[in-house]
Amino acid sequence: MRGRTQAIAVSVLSVGTVFFAWVGAAAVALVTLRKGSSEGGWLLAWTMVPAAFIALQGSDLGPITTLIGVYIAACVLRLGSWPLALLVISASGLILALLMNTVAQAQSQQIADMLAMLSEQLRAGNPDVQMPVLSATDVAGMVGAINAWTVVLGLALARWWQAMLYNPGGFRSEFHALRLPQALAVGLVLGMLLLASSGAWANWAMILQMPLSVAGFGLVHALVARSRLGVGSLVMFYMLWALLLPLRWVVQLLAVTDSFIDVRKRLPVRQSGE
Repeated sequence: MRGRTQAIAVSVLSVGTVFFAWVGAAAVALVTLRKGSSEGGWLLAWTMVPAAFIALQGSDLGPITTLIGVYIAACVLRLGSWPLALLVISASGLILALLMNTVAQAQSQQIADMLAMLSEQLRAGNPDVQMPVLSATDVAGMVGAINAWTVVLGLALARWWQAMLYNPGGFRSEFHALRLPQALAVGLVLGMLLLASSGAWANWAMILQMPLSVAGFGLVHALVARSRLGVGSLVMFYMLWALLLPLRWVVQLLAVTDSFIDVRKRLPVRQSGE
């Protein structure tokens, strides 16, 4: 926010490290959210230089798709629409999966072969260990899902930075109020079911799960705040969410339910003395 030189330094150096590319993407998103698409696009152009170099080396398409996805999502969020921003992010994840399954299929196959080799090594040491055999298409879907989560984390970080600098508490209120429109929730569920039943592209359904999960997180945070349960309950929730697959489905179901009945309005606020 101090100037273009500082913004370029943070974003370019972060993307150049690959591992911290999401921090560079967050810097692009912050400038876009605060100063508009033109200024954000100018920074994006500079940041795309190391991202393009990494892609041309054949190592990773992620930084490019992360930067483009977070920039477009930030432009959408600047208009005040988190649901549409999440939809854009899912679209960017699907585009990356498609690229990984076509243009960069060799890279996807290489990852699949590496995972298969790891699975064989684990079974050699412990025959009872069972690991699924992943195809290049499966890997492409996983990469797309990881990219979608990376983009949403970068966008959320940028929005949090913006709130801290210019609107303290604004991100918390915005996140707690996040609800998906009914049409979007139904569309995501239908898309997930279609992909899950397709066989070859079943793993791609994970990309469409992201908006439902984020909306579910917003609802959980809102309910925890209303119940005055404290940060510890959220830490426990995220630990269980990471470990238990059924809990992830419950969170997505909560998001769909909230789209239709607005759970927040139906639950009382717990008073401090209760």
